[in-house]
Amino acid sequence: MFFLSQPLGPTESKSSPYNIQLSATETPGQTNVGGLTQESADRVSELLMLNYARYHTLFDVVGFHNHTVHHMLTLYALGGTPDEIRAMYDLNIGYQAFLAYRPASVVAKMKDRAFFKQCIGDLSYYDSFIRFFQDEIAERGIPDVVNEYMFKGDDIAEDILGRMHSGFVHPMIHLGCGLEFKQPLVVAEALAAGAVHDPWPHSFLFPVEKLIQEHPEIPSKTMLQVMEDVHSDPVIRTAVKLTDPINKISDGLLARVCNELIPYLAQYRVGGVSAEELEKQMIDMVHTCAYMVGGAQHPGKVEAIDFVMLHTLTLSIFYRTFLDQDWISSENKARLLNLKVWSDIATYAGCGCPKLYAERITDYVPKRPSHGWGDLAHRACVYGDDGHISKVTRALIFAESLPDPRSDFPLRKEHFVTIAHLGLDSVERMLDSGQYKVPDKIRKVVGEEMGQDEEIVRVFTRWVRWCGVEGAWEEFPELPVRSERPSRSQGT
Repeated sequence: MFFLSQPLGPTESKSSPYNIQLSATETPGQTNVGGLTQESADRVSELLMLNYARYHTLFDVVGFHNHTVHHMLTLYALGGTPDEIRAMYDLNIGYQAFLAYRPASVVAKMKDRAFFKQCIGDLSYYDSFIRFFQDEIAERGIPDVVNEYMFKGDDIAEDILGRMHSGFVHPMIHLGCGLEFKQPLVVAEALAAGAVHDPWPHSFLFPVEKLIQEHPEIPSKTMLQVMEDVHSDPVIRTAVKLTDPINKISDGLLARVCNELIPYLAQYRVGGVSAEELEKQMIDMVHTCAYMVGGAQHPGKVEAIDFVMLHTLTLSIFYRTFLDQDWISSENKARLLNLKVWSDIATYAGCGCPKLYAERITDYVPKRPSHGWGDLAHRACVYGDDGHISKVTRALIFAESLPDPRSDFPLRKEHFVTIAHLGLDSVERMLDSGQYKVPDKIRKVVGEEMGQDEEIVRVFTRWVRWCGVEGAWEEFPELPVRSERPSRSQGT
């Protein structure tokens, strides 16, 4: 174990492109539980510097991600103690992949655009991309660098912008972390991650933009209305098979019905660049993602959260931060929202366009109904996973902080805490030996054939995946008949 038994203390007094340093008073994050301590800020800073120096953004060529940055920052914002934060770091560090550093001459050579383009998409250049973007940010600042490498509109910026939405949008989540917590080094990591991710989002994101430009008369719909439309299309709804490769969005959905999906996506777009319109669309997107994640249940199975779709929610929290950056133009803010929603709907379609059951949220009886946000945040902090349940919980805190959903939306503001209960209750089933057992199929495929760490085996068991695809819920317990379920007056 690489963690020292005594706190290192900050190596520098402030953050920079070469140093991560949080401040409980200056950088608590926009969505936090309050009362954050400098001890926790220092602990996270130390751990993230170790992660930066030692580990790759991916730990497997199939696209499994290092979630350390997202996890630690979320625990910090949720009030995690130094010991709780360290415990979660230790739990997940054993399966990370070490960085292999290339010579400094490679970083210098990246100034050449032809060589830079040659390196894009190559995982082995991740370390060089980090150092390149660190130097760029040190010289020019975050606004100039992000605007050039994501929003300039040239071939490199378009390529990286598309790739930022790859890998279940992890590069965009990383960028949101860097900007929300004001850590330039994390922004450099995010751009580097985007540069080495796969380009499959290009196949639908940019064609949707082109279709809208060519046909501005296409009627505009809400995100939820477009989701309902793709659910009603059997060609799209049945495009993905459980036997498809591990990324069923790129290798199932888009491989089969990309051309059919694009016209549906073009029906959603931000209707202008005013601050009011951007805010309205951001709020609706966050609420829709929360509904998607909580409502995508199986009528005959116990509650579970879809691992693939939850990333739509855990990314949504950062669009408040993106909209608050005065150096991102209104046009690019609108573009980010468009790309986010199109990516979200593609994710929904890739999960088999599951039916959303609002009543599974509104009628849900929490196992610990007295728990408010403080208790839920603590449960998320101490739950032993790779960070996804804590990120879901914080995103739902953010969703509740926004104005009420529009009047015709299936949920109201008070239902977001219920989704948090549902999510925590579902993953905490794994803590009950009577309810939890790794299915033999998952043990064989993930543990034995793929050779993954026990913690990754547990990730595959904790959540449902591709929840609208036939067979996805096979390993989940049956839903008890209503007479066997606790009433709203029961529970502790």
